[in-house]
Amino acid sequence: MTPKNLALALIDGQSNEAFQMLETLYSNQTTVASIYQNYVTKAMQEIGRMWEEDEITVADEHLATSTCDFVLAKFHSIVDKKPLTNSSKKAMFFSVEKEQHSLGMKMAAHVFEQQGWNVRFMGANLPLSYAVEAAQRFSPDVIGISLTIIHHLDQLKEYVDALESINSHPQIIVGSRLLSSYDLLKYASPKTKMVSDFEELQTWMTELEEVKMHEYH
Repeated sequence: MTPKNLALALIDGQSNEAFQMLETLYSNQTTVASIYQNYVTKAMQEIGRMWEEDEITVADEHLATSTCDFVLAKFHSIVDKKPLTNSSKKAMFFSVEKEQHSLGMKMAAHVFEQQGWNVRFMGANLPLSYAVEAAQRFSPDVIGISLTIIHHLDQLKEYVDALESINSHPQIIVGSRLLSSYDLLKYASPKTKMVSDFEELQTWMTELEEVKMHEYH
């Protein structure tokens, strides 16, 4: 199975076929982070390329995105997850205001849930005031912010500054395809963690758990 195979299944709206591809990878011991990075992300990048080069229509791209969203939810339901406990860490994910893309943050949220985190996925297009209100009520340890459009970069600094200053002082992580072309740290803070792919995110989470275990002992 290749990312192109997955892309074609998504463009055709073949949700069962696409799900079976992910299920087969998972049953063959491919990690969820690897599946998301090396297959789903690359498939969606291929779909984006096909749309930009007029190989598919806007309708095709919308169908592919909605099918991918459905398949991800179905796939996540079969993935083994560490159980939630009263001491489970909390994480909150969303995309900035006017940002309609949310698949990347949804996959990041899934990776955290798999590791036993208490996760709230707030979706796309979340205004700052509502993000702050939700974060103050939930008191997350980590807040993941997504954006994919360069014109939305100026908002990022406002979100980071406001959210880093709430009572729980969460670690802010930012995921964006813009990381390959731009230095996003100048739109954030020195404490902000930039994450370019899901395998890097998984490694960071593992290191975080190891630090926590060391502090516990």
